[in-house]
Amino acid sequence: MLYKLKENRVYRTYLGGKHIDKFYGRTECSDGYFPEDWTASVVSAFNPGRESITEGIGTTVDGQSVKDITDGEMKCLVKLLDSAERLVIQVHPTVDFAEKYFHSKFGKTECWYFLECAQSAHVYLGFKEGITKDKWTSAVYSQNTELMLSMLHKIPVKSGDCIFVAGGVPHAIGEGCFMIEVQEPSDLMGVVEKKTPSGKTIADVKLHGGIGFDNMLNMFNYIGSSFDNILNQYKHTPSKIGEGSYEIIGKKTTDKFSIHCIENGGSFTPSRKNGVVIITEGSGVINKINVKKGDRLFFNSDDTLNAIGENIKAIICC
Repeated sequence: MLYKLKENRVYRTYLGGKHIDKFYGRTECSDGYFPEDWTASVVSAFNPGRESITEGIGTTVDGQSVKDITDGEMKCLVKLLDSAERLVIQVHPTVDFAEKYFHSKFGKTECWYFLECAQSAHVYLGFKEGITKDKWTSAVYSQNTELMLSMLHKIPVKSGDCIFVAGGVPHAIGEGCFMIEVQEPSDLMGVVEKKTPSGKTIADVKLHGGIGFDNMLNMFNYIGSSFDNILNQYKHTPSKIGEGSYEIIGKKTTDKFSIHCIENGGSFTPSRKNGVVIITEGSGVINKINVKKGDRLFFNSDDTLNAIGENIKAIICC
């Protein structure tokens, strides 16, 4: 069954969100500290200082919690993310690290599918060759942000690009990126900057996730790569799998989640029961439900999804 979803904005420490407002068709759009929409989420956000506020769990337009209508287990967390400033440098755990230190069966491998980018948009991803744990740790403890950024590869991005980010790989999303972010269903991370670029101080427990700074620094994969190897390993181009249907991220890349696209006349049969459809262009019909750009749907069956509409484009994540 398909369910339309309510907006589900979540507090973060960086500025953004104007492009999400625009995506939803609003005339008044502004940046603030709710730069993400956690679409169909079954995960609560980890926001120190806001423990009294439950945020992150998705809800359908008729008021049902996504948790209550999930058939089995939700294997991914899907977000709309809009960065008006660079996000802090961070790393996410692998499954093995998450099990050992966070007692979680999910790590936080993720992927970025860019919907709209500023002309100079870029991301930082992966250590350059020759970077060691000692060099990185020294830069982190001295809070030398420019040095830390210089140790990472700076990758230009544009609309339609897709970047895969494995657990353990250092990264930072740059300013001017509006994307669909798909990841394992957790809010686990390690952060190495104590202040955001706009000067907001981040609580220590948010930096190390409650496991201490030394353990957090062990979350990083300290194997460096050349720029070309990073692109070959982590940048992906959609491949056509049928008339009006494309694979963006599939099983050859990861077993954590998948991302597909269907356009007018296209169809896709999900490999998992629970997932998300985001209408990124046009309007039309998805399995007898009228949809338009900005709509988000949750599905809890493995029925084939069909897109009808002259200019419709839908991204499917599961």
